[in-house]
Amino acid sequence: MAAGIGEFFFKRQTKQKLEEEMLEKRRELEEAEKEKYRELKESQEEVKRLSEDVVWFKRMMAHNIRMPLAIISGYGELLANDSFSTREEELDCIQKICKNIDYLDTLTKVLLDNEQESALTQQEYFDVLECVRQVAEYVKTIAQKAGIGISVNSSKKMVLLYGNRISLMRAFFNLIENSIRYMNRQGNVFITVEETENEILIVYRDDGEGMEPEEAKYITQLNYQGSNKKKEGHGLGMYLIEQAIVEQGGKLTIKTGQGSGMGVYMAFPKIRQEKL
Repeated sequence: MAAGIGEFFFKRQTKQKLEEEMLEKRRELEEAEKEKYRELKESQEEVKRLSEDVVWFKRMMAHNIRMPLAIISGYGELLANDSFSTREEELDCIQKICKNIDYLDTLTKVLLDNEQESALTQQEYFDVLECVRQVAEYVKTIAQKAGIGISVNSSKKMVLLYGNRISLMRAFFNLIENSIRYMNRQGNVFITVEETENEILIVYRDDGEGMEPEEAKYITQLNYQGSNKKKEGHGLGMYLIEQAIVEQGGKLTIKTGQGSGMGVYMAFPKIRQEKL
């Protein structure tokens, strides 16, 4: 009798132990499945993120190189058509092509080579007035083809800004490209560069069609395109412009109205250094 009871409890304990082991194995399998699901989900999210990064990079590259390539093409067309009356004019055109090639070379190195990324964050003193004049001169031929004149004015001979020259050049290429594409009529672009005791002020204005003030509130948001959007546009221009200004400690304000053109106001704090 005692032996029978002992065998009963032994079998019961053995069964219970087997059930506990099976339950533990099931938990381990479920946990392994959950872990595999998490890893798969993370992999899918990483692939999605990388895909989005590739799309963003392609759009940014296209946006940044479009204007310099158009300038090179425009000057090349003038050379091909023998449009210059003097050798001096011809050499000036060739020099502008070379400078735009240099700019593109620098830009692509910065965007494609991780070791060169610091070139977009490197801060130094440079003549922002000369920088703006240089960009205006580069795009003059393209702007003239669209019936748009560009003038740069200042009461100063030189205006030193502490910031990144390449980044600011990109911003002005984008600004002028926006005017050429969205003014929707012939007109003018006016750029004024001035400085006060504490600030450097740059005012960029065109006399195009402008846009509704309500739309202008969102114009610097990534991917935003207003009612006058173009088929080939991506909504990157003003976003990149604001990023460039803010990264250099500046502030950007936009003033516009339907039929009254576009005004972009930039203010940078003056940073003093004992020895320039």
